Amino acid sequence: GMPGKSHAFAVGKITPVSTTEEGRNFFQVEAKITEASEMLRPGMEGVAKITVDRRPLIWIWTHRLLDWMRLTLWKLLP
Repeated sequence: GMPGKSHAFAVGKITPVSTTEEGRNFFQVEAKITEASEMLRPGMEGVAKITVDRRPLIWIWTHRLLDWMRLTLWKLLP
């Protein structure tokens, strides 16, 4: 195995139904690794843990718009 090793990946599919374990929700995700590694071979499968930050719903709904507004204002200001 490769415990503790990080790999960049692109998510291809997220199962819309979660499973619950130890009071936490989990989703099955299919992804492809986007960087080459000598330790990985075509057809290999594995299990990984992905940790994400908790964010308020208002941030999730508005952060893209706010980022766009900041960038637009930055471009317009001298």
